[in-house]
Amino acid sequence: MRQDRVRRALCALMLPAALAAGCSTIPKVPDDRAVLEPPDEYVLGPGDHLAVKLFYTAELNEEVVVRPDGRISLQLVGDVPVAGHTPSQVAEDLTTRYEQHLSKPDVTVIVRGFESQKAYVGGEVKAPTMVRIDGRTTVADAVFAAGGSLDTAELSSVVLLRRGNEGREAYRVDLSEALEAQAPLPVLRPYDVVFVPKSFIAKVGMYVDLYINRILPRNAAFNVIYEIDKVDPTAGLGAITGAP
Repeated sequence: MRQDRVRRALCALMLPAALAAGCSTIPKVPDDRAVLEPPDEYVLGPGDHLAVKLFYTAELNEEVVVRPDGRISLQLVGDVPVAGHTPSQVAEDLTTRYEQHLSKPDVTVIVRGFESQKAYVGGEVKAPTMVRIDGRTTVADAVFAAGGSLDTAELSSVVLLRRGNEGREAYRVDLSEALEAQAPLPVLRPYDVVFVPKSFIAKVGMYVDLYINRILPRNAAFNVIYEIDKVDPTAGLGAITGAP
């Protein structure tokens, strides 16, 4: 009777966690170049170092850093938003702005430093961290850079979060399948977040330890040992046995 109550309580605790671990509501990353690969032209972000060159008026040449608000400050034209734009787009915008002050502006924007090229890796990895990316860094590369996955990781449901045209986007990446060359891996973009979730079995083990082994009394008259035996995530909680 006691074992049945414990089993029902554990099932109630595990159901939301099991559904979350499956990432059932997050779509699998599509086989789409627009999602898998970075943009053709570099997109500026906070921290990037820029050189703004005016061919005919060298005295206005400046080297600036993109501020956290995504803007730069320049002589004559003041604050200019640049984050989220390509260097060529910024050059066109600056040319238009300088035309109000100069007769023949010819503006070039050169990226000197790529400080915005970073992504974050967290979850069931050995060393959650911010990793530098270079336009070729994949989800797998980022996980390896974070020390690799833990034994408790669910590699079939790695979550990729990124900024899209309509806000934050989320994709599910089957890293175990991709490592066997059965599926393409997305190349990371600035500010992407790679989250490696905990596996179903790891969650079961955690709840068994927290809610059973550490709560039920242990003495000579009553010694309960619960074990997880071949847990099948598709079949629910699996076999949990207790021995008085």
